[in-house]
Amino acid sequence: MLDLTGPPRAWPERLGRGFAAAQERAARTPGCWDSAPSRGDEALRDRVAELAGLDSDGRERLVITGGIRQFAALWAGRTRVAVVEEPTFSDVPLVLGGASEVRRAPWERLADAAAGAGRVTFWLTSPLRNPDGRSLTQAERTRLAALAAAGHEVVVNQVYRWYAPTGCVTPDGAWSATSLSKLTGGGTRLGWAAGPSPEAAEAAAQSWRMPGPATVWQRTWALFLDRPTVAALLAECVEPVAAARRAFAARAAELLGWACDGEGLSLALAGTGLAEEALVARLAEAGVRANPGTAFGMPCPSVRLAFTGIGPADAVRAAERVAHLLARHPDLELTPWTATPSTPLEGRAA
Repeated sequence: MLDLTGPPRAWPERLGRGFAAAQERAARTPGCWDSAPSRGDEALRDRVAELAGLDSDGRERLVITGGIRQFAALWAGRTRVAVVEEPTFSDVPLVLGGASEVRRAPWERLADAAAGAGRVTFWLTSPLRNPDGRSLTQAERTRLAALAAAGHEVVVNQVYRWYAPTGCVTPDGAWSATSLSKLTGGGTRLGWAAGPSPEAAEAAAQSWRMPGPATVWQRTWALFLDRPTVAALLAECVEPVAAARRAFAARAAELLGWACDGEGLSLALAGTGLAEEALVARLAEAGVRANPGTAFGMPCPSVRLAFTGIGPADAVRAAERVAHLLARHPDLELTPWTATPSTPLEGRAA
């Protein structure tokens, strides 16, 4: 069975040893068992700013968090209404919905979904959104900047930035949020947000009254994440995933004529001829495990394929199994799904 549900990628042993050494060093630093500062441990903020190439102003806009879910929980209730992209990871609207009214809409109708709601939060994911791999264009960033300038809150989830480090541009006036989960594994539970200004970041951190991860945990990562280690993690945990996706796309193009646009760790396939549950089961019978599209709010019966748990050779085999499945079941149609609006992010928000 080829698992394309997105299991975490194992670290090589040498990185595990390096992390253990960093953890031991962190536990000997003064104040490591103190409560974490509201905006995060200074050592980790310094490290994040260094790795992201931020100037002093950029560093002062940083707030260390426990990852995207915790940031969403801290953000919930900041505005009465949150307009969340569709599709997206289903946990985000669930968490925001604990203290805000959540409205769902595709990117091209985000502003329309906010009509009549007053000041709202717009939440979307770029670059290389899961499940379809979409990224903001310059025109879309400009439109989001206009919404921020009009007084709305704009949050861009950049959790997949590791797959597109040069394409991670935040719209003016927006918050960005990210985590280490797609680089080091979901169990890391460590991330950061950057406000549109140092004052906005400070005010938000003070209002949340909930510190990020334990100080000793933050210092461990500050010691561990030097540039050579990040380069090794990219080489071991990101680049093979991107290569597997490309291998699947190339073989699917040969066998099925598919154009699997984009990059990243995943792609979405839209299906007709079967209900989504049956589609997932049929793929499993063919030897390919996939996630249902409903886990991401997909607008049609679909599946999400994630390549974190396999290499290029297995990705080729996965494409061949999908092609064989479709050849045996001519009533089943399966094609790559990508949202391609003709008028991105148009509309009004009042």
